[in-house]
Amino acid sequence: MRTNPLRMLALVALLLAAPRVRADSARYEVRPGQDYRTLLNRLQPGDELVFLPGEHEGAAILDLQGQPGRPITLRGQVGARGRRPVVQFTGRGQNLWRLRGRHLVVRDLELHATHAYAIRVDRAEHVRIEHCTFRDCGGGDLSANSADVHALHVVHCTFTGSRRTPVYIGHHDGRLQITDFRFEGNRIDGRRIEGGIGYGIQLKLNVTGGQIRGNWISGTRGPGIMVYGARQDDPDLANVVEGNVVLAARNNPGIVVGGGPARIRGNLVADNPQGGIAVIDYGGRDLLGGIQIHENTLVANGSFDLSFRGNLRELRAEQNRIVARPGGPGIRGPQSVLGRHPVEPAGEALRQRITRLRDTEPVLRSEPLLPPGPLDAAELNAWLDRWLEDSDAANSDDTSG
Repeated sequence: MRTNPLRMLALVALLLAAPRVRADSARYEVRPGQDYRTLLNRLQPGDELVFLPGEHEGAAILDLQGQPGRPITLRGQVGARGRRPVVQFTGRGQNLWRLRGRHLVVRDLELHATHAYAIRVDRAEHVRIEHCTFRDCGGGDLSANSADVHALHVVHCTFTGSRRTPVYIGHHDGRLQITDFRFEGNRIDGRRIEGGIGYGIQLKLNVTGGQIRGNWISGTRGPGIMVYGARQDDPDLANVVEGNVVLAARNNPGIVVGGGPARIRGNLVADNPQGGIAVIDYGGRDLLGGIQIHENTLVANGSFDLSFRGNLRELRAEQNRIVARPGGPGIRGPQSVLGRHPVEPAGEALRQRITRLRDTEPVLRSEPLLPPGPLDAAELNAWLDRWLEDSDAANSDDTSG
């Protein structure tokens, strides 16, 4: 059999042009004041870029290609008393990091962008951001709203001092495919949000299969959590909001469901002046199908604890526990959902504990925030006592040395 010489030459040229991937992994260190951007084009699958303790300045486009089992990692070397290296951009006109690529890990950094997002995730897949602090960002902290993204996982991060919505996933018109988004074990402190509606985290139209679990979200200007739903009613595409603590949203209910499919389960939603959990037909899109609201604990919220409005299809709303403030309206909606939720009054001592909880710096750990199922007043009091005691002890330790 004769070999085609032109085909052979084309194959050789292709092999010569292909990037060479080392079998080993490299570790690059960046000192404060050193321009880390000069090292980015060296990074190959399995490599680490390690920021040493101190402050690192400069915005960058990160276009990095890791491989399954061999991600490219950008991480901080944690210093004394758990202080993370700071990567910041104090200029204008761009974000701190615009992140593209696949199989990437960002870990143990403090990220700060005075006038923009800290991280804007562009076209990317299999990105994990963990144990990072997003601090005092002027345009929001983390977004994925410009290109399709698959498997963005944000775990055990803190978002504090945000001026606008800290976490913005998807596009308002639903044109992006954002799949397998996970937001787990994080803390959002929204007390300094000033601009826009100022959600805590929002999953825009047609974001599907998102999981928002075990987070502590307090003091946002708008809803602590909002999901907008999808134009498909497939229950396998449902966004799951489970086991979160949502406190003291200022101008909107704590959790808002603007469309399904969605499962809202086992959350503690407390001390939100404009209401606890609201199901609304956002924008008149008629997407209120396949929504489950069950086993949540709603405590001392203002305008209502549960509210259902719109063309509700295949709604499951039951066994939500309401510990209502005196004279609170409790539940509003169709008669079919009004009688399925135990209601009891919130005593003065419980309301005082909830107020303390709102102003507490929580200590987040790997175990679940909340016990399973809805909590009655006695169970809630016991949980609050343990939580407040643990947080007081931890914060005392932080300031004692």
